[in-house]
Amino acid sequence: MVSMQNGGQHREFVSINSYATGLACNGIPVVPGAGGTIWVRHDAGAMMRVPRFHLAPPTAGEARQITWRGRAAVSSYIQEPDERRLANACLYICTDRAYGLEKLSPAMRRNVRRGTEELKIAWLTPDELFTYGLCAYCDTRRRAGLSDGTEDEFFKRFRWRAQCSGHVFLGAWRNHQLAAFLSLVEVDDWVEIESCYSRNDLLNFRPNDTLMYSVLSHYLRETQCRLVCYGLSSIQAENNAVGLYAFKRKVGFDAPPVHRVFTLHPLLSPFANRLTLRSVTMALRVCPEGRLLKKAEGMLAYIYGADRTPPNWQEEQGRSVGVDRIV
Repeated sequence: MVSMQNGGQHREFVSINSYATGLACNGIPVVPGAGGTIWVRHDAGAMMRVPRFHLAPPTAGEARQITWRGRAAVSSYIQEPDERRLANACLYICTDRAYGLEKLSPAMRRNVRRGTEELKIAWLTPDELFTYGLCAYCDTRRRAGLSDGTEDEFFKRFRWRAQCSGHVFLGAWRNHQLAAFLSLVEVDDWVEIESCYSRNDLLNFRPNDTLMYSVLSHYLRETQCRLVCYGLSSIQAENNAVGLYAFKRKVGFDAPPVHRVFTLHPLLSPFANRLTLRSVTMALRVCPEGRLLKKAEGMLAYIYGADRTPPNWQEEQGRSVGVDRIV
C-alpha cells in the first residue's frame, strides 16, 4: 500500500546521531544521553528522552543535569514500573512483524477497505504538506480543544521538520484534497508516529484508520522495523482520552504500563507545590484552550501522583505486551 520510493530515490533511515545533528542544525536544543539516547527540547520547554520507548533508567543525576544543559524547565523520561514507581502512563507500541488486516477487528477492516478504495496513500513533499495540510492540522487541533490550530502554528511546527533528516510525512489524498497526514520519525531500526491530522469534512472516508494500517503494515511487515511507537498517554486531562486510547488499540498498538518521570530544574523546584497546581487549574477555567497551561497542569499533577492513563487501560493491562520486549 505504501512504497519506500520517494521522488524516485530510496530513503535510508538515519542514525540517532545524524538525527541529533539534524535537529541541532534546525535550532532544536539536543543533549547527548546515556545508553545511546538523546534528550530533545520540545515546545513546552521540556527536554524529553529519545527514543521515547527507552526504559533503562538514566544515570545518576542525568535528568537534572539535562535541565541545566538544555536550559529547560523540566526533563521527562519513562522506565519500568515497580513497587516504588507505580505505573502512571501507557506506552503505545507495535512490534508485530506479521501485522495484517486479518488480525484487526471487523469494523477496522471495513474502514481500511473503504479508505483503500476512496483514498490514495502517498509520501508528501514539504511543498505538498505546506500547500494542502493546513486544514487538516487546524481541524485536528480544534477538535482536541486546543488554541494553537492556526496558520502561524502550523508553519512553526512543520517548517523545521521539513528540513530535518529523519522526519517524513505520509498523506491520504481524496482527489486533490489532503484528507489526513502523519508526521513520522525514522531512526535506526524504529519509527515514531509524532501525530495524525485530518480534515473534518473527509473523516467519513476513514483516512486515519487507513493511514495507520498503511504505516504499520509497511514498516513492520515490509520493512521489518523493530517497532513503531505512537508516543505515551497524554499528561493533559483530556476529555477524549478514552477515544484516543480506543483508536490506538483498534489500529493495532499495544499499551504496556510504564512509569513516567518529570524532573524539575533545581531553580524551579521551590515553586512546584500544590498551591501552584491549584493556581494553574484555576487559570485553565479562564483559558480552557491554553495548551501550555494544560501541559503545566498535567506535569504538576504527575509530580503529585495523578494517574492520566485512560479509564479502561487498567482492564487491558494483562493483555498488553510486556515492557521487557522493547528494551
